[in-house]
Amino acid sequence: MKTHLLAVLLATAASFGATLEHRGVWLHPEQYKTPQLAEEWIGKIAAAHLNAIYPLVWHRGGTAWFKSKLSPMAADVPDGFDPLGNLVKLAHARGIAVHAWFVNGSYGGPVTSGVFTQHPDWQLQGGRSGEAWYDLGKPAVRDFQRDLMLECLKNYDVDGLHFDYIRYSGQVICYCDHCQQEFEQKHGFRPMKRSEEQFPALLSIGSNPLGKPTTAKVLATFDHGVPAITVNRLDAGEAVLVNWQAASRSCLALDIFVKETLKRFGTTAKNTYQLNTTQTAAKYRVTEQEKARVWLRELGLPMKLIDESALAKVPKGATVVLVGQYLITEDTATWLESFVRAGGHCLFVDGPVFAIKHAPLQRVTGLRGQAAFFHGWKVISPAPDQDVLKPGPPVDAVKERQRMEKWVEYRTWTVTELVRAVYKGAKKLKPRAWVNAAVFYKKESADKVCQDWYGWLREGCMDYVLPMAYTEKNEDLAKAFAEWRAADPQMERIIPGLSIYSRAGGKTSTRDLDLVRSQLDMCRDNAAHGNLFFSLAYLNDELIKFLSTGPYAGPAKPWYPKRR
Repeated sequence: MKTHLLAVLLATAASFGATLEHRGVWLHPEQYKTPQLAEEWIGKIAAAHLNAIYPLVWHRGGTAWFKSKLSPMAADVPDGFDPLGNLVKLAHARGIAVHAWFVNGSYGGPVTSGVFTQHPDWQLQGGRSGEAWYDLGKPAVRDFQRDLMLECLKNYDVDGLHFDYIRYSGQVICYCDHCQQEFEQKHGFRPMKRSEEQFPALLSIGSNPLGKPTTAKVLATFDHGVPAITVNRLDAGEAVLVNWQAASRSCLALDIFVKETLKRFGTTAKNTYQLNTTQTAAKYRVTEQEKARVWLRELGLPMKLIDESALAKVPKGATVVLVGQYLITEDTATWLESFVRAGGHCLFVDGPVFAIKHAPLQRVTGLRGQAAFFHGWKVISPAPDQDVLKPGPPVDAVKERQRMEKWVEYRTWTVTELVRAVYKGAKKLKPRAWVNAAVFYKKESADKVCQDWYGWLREGCMDYVLPMAYTEKNEDLAKAFAEWRAADPQMERIIPGLSIYSRAGGKTSTRDLDLVRSQLDMCRDNAAHGNLFFSLAYLNDELIKFLSTGPYAGPAKPWYPKRR
């Protein structure tokens, strides 16, 4: 009823030309990097009655899609063409606002090219292998990004500046001299060094772990007693379990252990296979698997990717690596048991937690159940009754947790410092320009990556945020609205970001229209003043017709909050 009433009010307001609703969409350079592409996609945007666009203008190793004295133009842009300048002209001619989208934390390209070749010290020291991030703790990095964003605002008639990845990849430690010395000055803790070559080690990790060892030998435990690393002999073969998402959160001691284990297995590029099951691929993203490929390649072990259809071709005595393979069929579990018994080797990283019910998998791993999920700082220590992992100096868990609490506070401050600097500069340069950000939609998730967007809104260094609520589960979206409205009852400075794509079987496609409709209804029912779609590539003809004749039937100007 409320949705119907709001629709009537919007339609009535439209008849007087007064409708205000933010109808936005994120778009990538692939939709505007040539004159033809820009013309085509702006036509689709206008046809869908969208009124605000957020084009990606800087990412991929420091590449720009606007004319800049600080960053090079993308190589695939036609000579002499100005993608952003052309897009602004086309959009404004149709009454569509333009907010320039910058990716601030993630580097988005190989470290062998782009900004890091000129400024290698700008890279975060201590992140996961294969993931390149800017160290926003360094004043030089923050100053560069501030100047770049303000250069864009000064030289282009954009309506606003848009932060993305304005965070770190997690609560990771940067070991560079600057960050460690500044941390010591602010909080009084001595500088930290990189993880030593031996356990114990303190890591910020997440795990849905296996538990209840039967025949497995526990080599290391988390500080609450759950197995962290196990090994299980089964006839002629062996299975090793690293019981957390180590592809994202490793340490030097684990790298050494894994490298030595694979060497003991006799692994080579020719006899090592990474098994990604079709069930897991259909339900979960493959991010961890991709990170694992990079991680193990950097440890000197490239692997062949396979699914169940190729198991018959895996030779006897080979090594099969399973990373985050939560779902495994009983047939595959039976094959793994036969493979290991005959002399094969398995390395599980972040184990098959939802498949451990299969008896063959219990025999392979030597564990028979699950332990409770956890996420946070954990000390991983060698187990007392084993001689594989030699213990190093003890770790004072209480003191180290106190240190890490302050470290997270410090790193959160470094991110906020960039937000403050850009906001202050933007308002001085163009007082009516908007400063906004794409953010994690759950506060708990945002806190884990040092993204204090609730604090930005309270402080007044951010005009509005766009939480990326890409979920397909409306019950999760309802919980998000409850959390947002507790902080901002009128939804004055929170504009939901919704997805218009779905993922299935490792592929993406435009989302079901009924789901799009229901989530737009939820936005209006919860007093949201619009939304932003991710992303333009999925705006097909069917969705354009649905929007322009349904929820967005009447014209509207983009809604914005009251100016501070």
